[in-house]
Amino acid sequence: MHGRLREPVKPALLHLDDALMQQGGLSARAARDGLSLDCRDLGPALRLWSRPGPLEMLEGRIREGFPLDRRPLVTFLGSGDFHHVTPMLVRRACDAAGTGAVTVIHFDNHPDWVRFGAGLHCGSWVGEIARDQRVARVFTVGVCSDDISERGRRSADADLIREGLVEMFAYRAPADREGLELFGRIWPTLTDLGLAAFALRLAESIPTRAIYVTIDKDVLAPEDAATNWDQGELSLYALKTLLGAVITGRTLIGADITGDWSPARYGGQGLDAWMKRAEAVMDQPWSRPGDGALRHNQAVNLHLLDWLSELAT
Repeated sequence: MHGRLREPVKPALLHLDDALMQQGGLSARAARDGLSLDCRDLGPALRLWSRPGPLEMLEGRIREGFPLDRRPLVTFLGSGDFHHVTPMLVRRACDAAGTGAVTVIHFDNHPDWVRFGAGLHCGSWVGEIARDQRVARVFTVGVCSDDISERGRRSADADLIREGLVEMFAYRAPADREGLELFGRIWPTLTDLGLAAFALRLAESIPTRAIYVTIDKDVLAPEDAATNWDQGELSLYALKTLLGAVITGRTLIGADITGDWSPARYGGQGLDAWMKRAEAVMDQPWSRPGDGALRHNQAVNLHLLDWLSELAT
């Protein structure tokens, strides 16, 4: 697969931190047949959450640096602290594809569904894209964090579930209950059904032919990723199985992959940097992964790029 001159998808590196700068193999793929955009000057203001100004600046740069192309982009974003960039990439993909309604398939250990009124947070972006008129629905897949527990869901934008804008296909329910109940609705989980039946149920539920895939690698078990967040239990094999189920027979209009660990640099207006550091101390692990784990991040990125390219063929 590495020998092909032109893949069905185009790799794109969006540098917001230094995570991808250390990945020479991935950079070579982008240099050969893809795109690269260095926006690290905006990274500290964007990291974890951002006011509208830096978000608008980044979206303008993406429009210029990633020209519209019928070939879908697979964009790498670095740390999961930048997952709130995904709505920009979905909008760009919809413009490039010229399709009607699209379904966003969101793999993550966290639902990213909280309310955040001061801009956009890496834990709040799902609400923004779910309410985009071109998005039929968001399917969040693989969550097993405490965010879906009774206590954790208190900060959720419950209307996303009640209005049918977001579907939740969790890895498992809190306290190992059978089925996941959220705001009056119940979904089966992967541990309830097993991988094959879960993949089939997920695929059969998608309402559109066009899909966009966003992967936060903290959905993966620690042996398959090194991230800035607490991690889930999904194996790389299971993720590939689920990707195969949702993409086969459909049109992939774009994808992004985030979740690579990087040392945090926080910035923004006034007290923003201090507030972000305080939030990170409360919510994120303190441990730094070893060098071997960082090399493994690149290997998984390349593997997922190849797999998405194969599925999009």
